[in-house]
Amino acid sequence: MRYFVALAEEGHFGRAADALNIAQPPLSQQIRAIEAELQVTLFDRSRRPIALTLAGRTLLREARQILSQMERAEAMTRRAGKGEGGRLSVGITGTAALEFAVPVLSAFNRRRPNVSLSLREMSSPAQLDALEKGEIHIGFVRPPVVDERISIRLVHQEPFLVALPAAHEKASAAAVRLADLNGTPLVIFDRLEAPGFRDLILHVCRSAGYVPAVIQDAPQMLTMLCLVGSGLGMALVPRSAQRLAIDGVVFRPLLDDSPQIELYAAWMHNKEAFLVDDLLSTIEDMAVTDQQVTDL
Repeated sequence: MRYFVALAEEGHFGRAADALNIAQPPLSQQIRAIEAELQVTLFDRSRRPIALTLAGRTLLREARQILSQMERAEAMTRRAGKGEGGRLSVGITGTAALEFAVPVLSAFNRRRPNVSLSLREMSSPAQLDALEKGEIHIGFVRPPVVDERISIRLVHQEPFLVALPAAHEKASAAAVRLADLNGTPLVIFDRLEAPGFRDLILHVCRSAGYVPAVIQDAPQMLTMLCLVGSGLGMALVPRSAQRLAIDGVVFRPLLDDSPQIELYAAWMHNKEAFLVDDLLSTIEDMAVTDQQVTDL
């Protein structure tokens, strides 16, 4: 893989061999061996400098990722062997903290007990800004994420619930259709705090034929539910919000078809990348375990 990437970047067998500090014949032999094993042509040798074929361009993307993962694996293994700890600063939205964060961070702590964890509750836009400034190492955000420098991975999904005042006429229903709530004010996230989440909620409302009499903005989930409990409107919230158990608020399943609420891990390359990788691996392992239990 290293030989292939060097040749792809140099575009010349002689220069690539020099960069690798080897003779040219062994490099040529290795490239032919890869092509023979994959049964493809990786380089167009009729051109000067030599150029990658479509198959070669595909392998280059994967090879770079493989080499990067190998380097990280080696670094993580050396650190683990030395018993080294470290510090991981994590950003998370308030809603994600209710259901997702506790089991994940608990599992990570068992895996890396010597690592100091710092957890900061922040809006998704604030997390993306903090990632860029290096103030946090990884964040858990609601989409969208448009900065191409930030890597993302889907880590959690949950359905919507309807949060209603306990005195609302539909509060005793087993489940609710949004169109049946027409005229009920809507309590929703402020655009500055959760622009993507707000747009998703409005899309669900429009698709279901729900027209609120008034739209009431709120900066955080707790504030939203307090407004609902005070009888000032209803809210569409993640399932995890019911863990807050606010007086005067009831939660009901949504009968309308609606998308799942997605949560993404977001990170940039930084000096704590090995800990970020370890946290992501912890999440993957938990997902595999949950799936195995579901299959049983």
